[in-house]
Amino acid sequence: MSTGSAAVSAGRATRAPRAAVRRAVNRLTLPVLMLLPAMVIIVGLVGYPLVRTVYLSFTDTNLGNLIYGGADWVGLDNFKEVFSDEHLRTSLVNTVVFGTACVIGTMALGFAVALLLNQRLRGNVFFSIAVLLPWAVPALAASAIWKWLFDSRYGFVNWALVNLGFGSFQDYAWFAGRFSAYVAIFVTVVWQSFPFIALSLLAGLQTLPQETLQAAAVDGAGPWQRFRLVTLPLLRPIVAVLVVFSTIWDFKIFDQIYVMAAGVPDRSADTAAVAAYREGFALSHYGLGSAVAVVLFVILLVFSILYVRLIGREGDL
Repeated sequence: MSTGSAAVSAGRATRAPRAAVRRAVNRLTLPVLMLLPAMVIIVGLVGYPLVRTVYLSFTDTNLGNLIYGGADWVGLDNFKEVFSDEHLRTSLVNTVVFGTACVIGTMALGFAVALLLNQRLRGNVFFSIAVLLPWAVPALAASAIWKWLFDSRYGFVNWALVNLGFGSFQDYAWFAGRFSAYVAIFVTVVWQSFPFIALSLLAGLQTLPQETLQAAAVDGAGPWQRFRLVTLPLLRPIVAVLVVFSTIWDFKIFDQIYVMAAGVPDRSADTAAVAAYREGFALSHYGLGSAVAVVLFVILLVFSILYVRLIGREGDL
């Protein structure tokens, strides 16, 4: 009897883990099956192009061997050329400097508009809809319109500046140099990017506990102190996400640069996205173009991690 009882107990002990594993598999089967179509789409649209781009960046791929095969493996040669070629190196510097300026301008204007719309003013609904309109305009169309507005002879911007007393802007050629072209492109990018930031921050402002803000006002805190010490810390999570999104959007700007900076001498206003397009598609240097794209991806990844860590560290203080 003791031997039989021991055998039964051993059998039950063996079946128990198997039953637990079977129940776990059954619980996971339905969620996995439901997520499988989305996973296939993500891998197909994001994963494969990313892996393929990284692979091409290590090869000397052009139009001929892309079609017929036989691309040579060149290792890090493409990346060395990215940092040694003056134009490509300048495009990376342009990306970081101009992209950072656009992020700061977009966040500043977005915060200002969100704080204004958060006030109980007549016509706020109309202004909220009006603010959203620039974001709804296609980037190519907006770039073409703003390039016409900055036209040296017929543009509204020069006409307005001259009538305000700035006579030096008579027939001023905005796209004859890199700095002035970037000023015009900066206005275009911020004008089209701030609506999403403003409306997202407005949604965050409307969820803040009013008791906390009223208590700060009773304690004698002014508007700037309430914003800096109460509003901004409470909005830090959404600000972190918006800064990361804005960085990704502004660092990979293509449409505005491609349309508005076409006449800048020596392509000195090119950013990394435009340089990757020119190398990869205009010149059929797919390996070198992929290397520029990979470097841009690494720059975006580094900046995003730094933003998240910095804002998270400030939140712990």
